[in-house]
Amino acid sequence: MRYITLVFILLITFYGYAQEVTMLKGRVVVDSQRTEAIHILNQTQNIGVISDDHGFFSIKADQGDVIVFSSIQYVLKQYTVLQEDLDVDTFEIRLEIAVNELDEVRISQYSLTGDLKADIVSIPTHTKNLPFWNAAELKQMGVGGFDDAQSPVKNMVIDDEMDATPINLMGLAELAGGLFKSNRKTREVVLDITDFYTEDFFVQGLNIPETEYYNFLDYLKEQPGTQLALRSPDKLKTLEFIIEQSRVFKSKYSID
Repeated sequence: MRYITLVFILLITFYGYAQEVTMLKGRVVVDSQRTEAIHILNQTQNIGVISDDHGFFSIKADQGDVIVFSSIQYVLKQYTVLQEDLDVDTFEIRLEIAVNELDEVRISQYSLTGDLKADIVSIPTHTKNLPFWNAAELKQMGVGGFDDAQSPVKNMVIDDEMDATPINLMGLAELAGGLFKSNRKTREVVLDITDFYTEDFFVQGLNIPETEYYNFLDYLKEQPGTQLALRSPDKLKTLEFIIEQSRVFKSKYSID
């Protein structure tokens, strides 16, 4: 009799727990033929999942929870869960493709018509103090240093004296891959950026000043897309997100 009573109590306990767990089940719809993995984060409960190839997902959620849907190629979207969303398995949410608009670039200060003869006349030229001889004529005159045919071409792109530090994405990807640590956390726990990248990566790889290192970490924690990026199985996409945030951070706080 005591054994039956214990089993009955356990069944009631499990039944009550099952009643408390509610899931938001549905599908992410996008305006493209192919649906790639979409990151779904329950910002209220700090739980994240990734949709399948067809956009379907299931995540633990309660009424009033804020769910964030995000992917690199789509506009980030936040949604507050309603009770009616939890009562069905056909919940749908639509994402829009992110369009990067470039600032207007003015190539010339002159308005060109397309007529070569007219444009040549309208654009002023300056001939004052120009040389009267070309390189071949100077060579015939015995003037040195103008051997055009033998002069090496200077490659300004790889000149050692250039003061430029372009970002090599693949190089940073390899650097980031080597700096990844093994102590990954589970999906049920909020991920920390320092579990994936070391301080050297931010200071040397992204040129974040050492004095701004912790400020940048705090900045990343405040961004809603950071957790989604860290949970991405694609390390290159995660790296692209971190690089973009470093640019925004340095621009926002005027950091060279």
